[in-house]
Amino acid sequence: MHVHSNHSKDSKSKVKDIINFALKKGLNAISITDHNTVDGSLEAMDVVKEENLNITVIPGIEISTSDGHLLAYGVKRDIDCGMSMIDTIRLVKNLGGITAVAHPFQFYRHGLVKFWIAKEADAIEIFNSKYILGLCNFLSNKLAKFYKKPGIAGSDAHKVEEVGAAVTLIKCNKNDILKAIVEGRTTVKGRRQKLRNWKGFKNPR
Repeated sequence: MHVHSNHSKDSKSKVKDIINFALKKGLNAISITDHNTVDGSLEAMDVVKEENLNITVIPGIEISTSDGHLLAYGVKRDIDCGMSMIDTIRLVKNLGGITAVAHPFQFYRHGLVKFWIAKEADAIEIFNSKYILGLCNFLSNKLAKFYKKPGIAGSDAHKVEEVGAAVTLIKCNKNDILKAIVEGRTTVKGRRQKLRNWKGFKNPR
């Protein structure tokens, strides 16, 4: 639910390599959520269709809002960055998509600025494998429970080999993924990445 390709400035991972690795890991769905562009997702959809691969691509994007990073799913056009998170959530909803607050307690990397905004999103990323401190995932989970929001997990992968470090298990069929997330039919599992695996990580807007 949270993967970056070379359509993000802080990743060199090729979309086709990401898809092939996801299949190797046994994933049956993936969302490429590049920074402020859906190009990675659209390319992934083309690759899967052209090669008839057995994996579902959820259109996605990670949007830089004035209040922190927001994951959006089900949209196939870019969303302007720099707007408030509330306005961004409303725009995504009007486009038929759903939203999830990304790494809300990652203050050093565009976490959530105003925690009350979380109640406006459809879900919250309660497990991010790039958190340096496990406490951040614990607090994210508490935030989701406080606002009674579904939780998702994201590997926040910027390298191919990081894909699948954290996964969201969803009780649904492939045409029902977004609805199932909103309804809370999710559980999460994963492991935190070792700091040495992402030393020198850039801080994108």
